[in-house]
Amino acid sequence: MTDNIQKLRPEDVPPSWNICRNHECPKREECLRYVVAPIVEAARDHGPAVYQSALKNGKCRMFHRLRVIRSAWGFRPLFSNVQHKDYDLLRSEVMYHFGSRSQFFRYNRGDYRLTPEMQEEVLDIFRRHGYDTTNFRFAHYEDTIDFIS
Repeated sequence: MTDNIQKLRPEDVPPSWNICRNHECPKREECLRYVVAPIVEAARDHGPAVYQSALKNGKCRMFHRLRVIRSAWGFRPLFSNVQHKDYDLLRSEVMYHFGSRSQFFRYNRGDYRLTPEMQEEVLDIFRRHGYDTTNFRFAHYEDTIDFIS
């Protein structure tokens, strides 16, 4: 995990990400908001932040666990595993799951990355139609720091 943080560049941190500088927080070393703060501050003059008032009774309501996830993007291999008769229906359902055609294509191109939980949601669509997804794979995978969930 330390290697992933050391490789992190300021541009890897979403511009809307709330950072935290509360040195009194008992979970600061486990919190992504606190750990990335020095990286962000070295490159930016201003931005969103978590205030100290978020910490009450030793618990912060803005806590975001620092974790590395196996993110994914690209749907082509998934659809290559379906029968022709199911293709249009499954594609429509996956698009609907993301809310719009443009969102679907952003996840397909890799503009956005799917968390492991989101990957399971997509695979569940195929399972509901009777497909065994044991060998289903997305086009690309990458270990990334979880700024999403």
